[in-house]
Amino acid sequence: MKAFLKSFLLIFALAPGLVLADKPTDSRAITGMQTGQILWDITLANPQGLISRLNVIEETHQDLIRQGLKPKMVFAFRGGAAGLIARDTEKLDIERAAEVRMLHDRIAQIQQLEGVHMEACAIATRRFNLSQEDLLPGITLVGNTFLSIMGYENQGFATIRID
Repeated sequence: MKAFLKSFLLIFALAPGLVLADKPTDSRAITGMQTGQILWDITLANPQGLISRLNVIEETHQDLIRQGLKPKMVFAFRGGAAGLIARDTEKLDIERAAEVRMLHDRIAQIQQLEGVHMEACAIATRRFNLSQEDLLPGITLVGNTFLSIMGYENQGFATIRID
């Protein structure tokens, strides 16, 4: 029984790698590229929904590496999403605060990935009365994410909306 359990745990631990190994490539679309530059334009104000999207974003990050691209990802939080990146969750009801804290943990994990940078729009954070000091660590306040999006697109980043 113990050997069976060890085998099961080993298979379970290797399963994500096995799934990725069998996953098709995107070679036609990425031929000639060395870097995968994505700007994630995040306006989604639902913590659970955003956690779900962050899971797919992490898979995208893994896919870039798996296919030989260096990931460069910028996260631009604006709109209602700006309210989710405040350090303080004490003013939220208990259920919402727990969801937002789970989101904060997920954001911290994503920040550890290679080539990730996060920004928040000062126009959007103004709605929530947030300054740089109020934001989660690793998220930089910028003047206007519309300008950021324009600038990153001019640098070759593809913008993908998360709303």
